Amino acid sequence: MSRAQKKLDLKRMRLALCSWEIGRTGSDFGVKVGGLGQVVAELPPELVKAAAAQGIALEVETLSPCFGHYDRARLSRLDLKVPAVIEGRRFEFDVYERVFRDTVDFPGGPAVVDFKSVYFWDHGQLHWTHAGAVYPYDPRVALKLFSAVSQAMAGYIRQGDFQTVHLHDYHVGLVPFFLGDDFLERVPVHLTIHNASYQGITFLEGGGYSTLDRAGLPGEKLFHKYFDFFDNVNILKAAMLKVAETGGRVTTVSGDLAGTWGYAAELRESHAALAARSRRITGRPAGEVFVPNRHLDLFEALPVAGITNGLRSDNRPERLPELKAAHLRDLLAGLRRRHGDAARLYQNDEVQAEMLSRDHSFGAGHLEVKIELKRLLYLEVFGQPIWGYPAVFGVVGRLVDQKNLGLVADVADRVLAHDPMARFVVLASAPDGDPAGWALERKFRDLALRQPGRVWFGNSFHTPLSRLILAGSDFTLVPSRFEPCGLVDYEAALLGTIPICRATGGLVKVKHCGYLYDWLDVADYRGEAEAFLSRIKEALRVFRSDYPRHQALMRSAMATDAGWERSAAQYIQLYRDGLLAKG
Repeated sequence: MSRAQKKLDLKRMRLALCSWEIGRTGSDFGVKVGGLGQVVAELPPELVKAAAAQGIALEVETLSPCFGHYDRARLSRLDLKVPAVIEGRRFEFDVYERVFRDTVDFPGGPAVVDFKSVYFWDHGQLHWTHAGAVYPYDPRVALKLFSAVSQAMAGYIRQGDFQTVHLHDYHVGLVPFFLGDDFLERVPVHLTIHNASYQGITFLEGGGYSTLDRAGLPGEKLFHKYFDFFDNVNILKAAMLKVAETGGRVTTVSGDLAGTWGYAAELRESHAALAARSRRITGRPAGEVFVPNRHLDLFEALPVAGITNGLRSDNRPERLPELKAAHLRDLLAGLRRRHGDAARLYQNDEVQAEMLSRDHSFGAGHLEVKIELKRLLYLEVFGQPIWGYPAVFGVVGRLVDQKNLGLVADVADRVLAHDPMARFVVLASAPDGDPAGWALERKFRDLALRQPGRVWFGNSFHTPLSRLILAGSDFTLVPSRFEPCGLVDYEAALLGTIPICRATGGLVKVKHCGYLYDWLDVADYRGEAEAFLSRIKEALRVFRSDYPRHQALMRSAMATDAGWERSAAQYIQLYRDGLLAKG
């Protein structure tokens, strides 16, 4: 039997999965700022399940920083320290671990599997972090921090018996540079890009060589070959080049393996190609187009495969925890232990009593429960019983430029004039220190004051309310400027709530059950508002005059194949191919 055949017969694999965010926020030992954290939390059990289907016993360890708000006394400290060097100073990271137990739905039946998370702590590097701040604002500080943590991760990986390393986003993109060429000759390293708008670009401090030298990297050897980006340092560019050079694969979070659709296809489009496509849409030259690859033309040359993110099966309305009374009672009990007996999940007494007293799970054959959830949502946010036949537009998201939710605020009055029974329920907040986001919060607050009983706005996020909004609304609005994969469109669709989206990135995956508009000219804001408004009006027309068609869309949405099965199997095949290539 050849060495290649032996690799194909692999029966055991240890995977190091590196990420700045790992989700698991309910455990107090994880963070989730966006989709990255959710994906990294959900992926390991799905990978183990997919590997088992291919006859592989997969063990996954998730590596991440140990942020300042974690209670390290509740973690297990390993008898191990890993060194790092920043600005010529050598120091050591402490290493902690925690074992999480997740249920994996194997073909032969569910089983509980242990998943180890490994955390790296150094006071000097991470003392400033807390639950609301895990990313530095200063890119110079960020480069050194990402380098230090990457050195720690690489030191740990080199001491372990790992067959594959999987990096998630640029924050950990320096890991392969510290693993060393001898390691990379034996062990494949792959990179998944969750958002190419964030590339780890840092302006130079005294030149490219010295900038990298301060971050513990040999600048003269590496700067021009990997990092140079218009006389700046670009971590994502360097990581892509290093991974591809050593036989790994670069993937992103929507599309197919050939990169023919979704974010994988968008990343390959040049400014000229996007401008030409915009002209085909509008019939005139674009004032300005948003370029998803941020002018990193490496994307146009280096093959990037799409492996579309999935969602766990418990996001379906039959299994959604936030529709289960026992789960909600447990959440409330925990909330009251921390904040006292006055704490609540819902502000309306009737809504809280109803949600805590019985399950509100449903399926395509029991849409009367969704109607009841709409009634409860209306009561919770507007404080009055539902009357008439309102069309509820739910919005759940972050008030950041990417999400483009200002467009919702700007078309809302016109939608309400067009259909007096339209209603808007918006749960969204701005990041700390973001004046533009705060201005948008004020805009939504003013809108709600001008349209009482028709528009509701809240900026205090909590999961039970967000789930009630998605489950109780008729439509969800997702006008993102770009969306590498998109999760809220999936989450809403599975709950029978019809997405109205811009046709960008991964959002095109719901085109079979939603209303999509195509727009690229970001300079023509009024034109985009008209395109968005036209799809909202079309959705309302069908909702009002062709309800059987609307119900057919709901059933199609709820039947969406949003699971991890195909994607996890593709990752396992990618790992196997990487090992085969190493021989």
